[in-house]
Amino acid sequence: MTYRRGSRTAARRAPSMLEQADLLIALLTRVRLEARFVCDTDSQQRWQSAPAATANGLFVYAARGAVELDHDGRSLRLRQGDLALFPHSVAEWLAKLDASASLPAALLRRSGAAAEQGAIAPRVLCAGLHYDATSAMPLCRLFPPAMVVEAATVAAEPMLSHALRGLSQEFERASALRNPVLLRALELIYSLGLERAVAGRERDGDDDGASALRDPRIARCLYYMYTHFAEKCSLEELAAHAGLSKSALSARFAALVGEPPARHLARIRVAEARRLLRSTELSQEAVAQQVGYASVVGMHLAFRSIAGETPGASRRSAG
Repeated sequence: MTYRRGSRTAARRAPSMLEQADLLIALLTRVRLEARFVCDTDSQQRWQSAPAATANGLFVYAARGAVELDHDGRSLRLRQGDLALFPHSVAEWLAKLDASASLPAALLRRSGAAAEQGAIAPRVLCAGLHYDATSAMPLCRLFPPAMVVEAATVAAEPMLSHALRGLSQEFERASALRNPVLLRALELIYSLGLERAVAGRERDGDDDGASALRDPRIARCLYYMYTHFAEKCSLEELAAHAGLSKSALSARFAALVGEPPARHLARIRVAEARRLLRSTELSQEAVAQQVGYASVVGMHLAFRSIAGETPGASRRSAG
């Protein structure tokens, strides 16, 4: 499909579900998720490798019965089988919870849906995931602070429903928290849940339009960034793909994404460079070329600005 600068049709049209799916895949492919904690109201098994408040994302699954969550003072009701996702940083929210109560019980309201179930004791599973420091913000701003994937949608998505069912069953095993596959399952659930939630909001028209994912020009610009970051990607080229002038792109991109195009591009490149430095033996010169920098000096400056460390320090910290 060809988009021409200034096309009124392209400007009015929101991205299709297929285009949004492509963009989400491109985004999530570059985002490094690290499972930080997982717990279950029906089990004493609770695994946590870091304080819950450090998690940048959270999902809560109503495995049995209906539950009512306390989301920053507001009520969010989940029916059995619903999956709630909280893509924004939840540190402040979790910090306000009763420290004496364990997750996910601390997330639940004590009245409402839970009481209506009578003899049925609700079962809730939740997990917190941490974004790589170089991609944590402003990526989460691309999504609403809270989204719900309804049970019917979960059931219709085989990979998502099987992963959730497997997670629920895994907790019935005494050795569940020693299973390394559990970490990958949490990342899969979170990624698939985001994809289904965004697709559902697009289908139902729930978005207010003030989102980078809903803006056709910025969505095209983001997709090009995440799939061509190793190329030149000048502001002029990005503006051409967005169908905007350079000044208009800069203003709209900063408003919806939370930072200028150049800095977001640097964030993508540094995240990929960091991965290569930690997982391969490529030289810094080779890594710089693979992620779009003409020299190690350019990559070094970007690292200091985005990650707060040098490429060498990043490699050494990975052992």
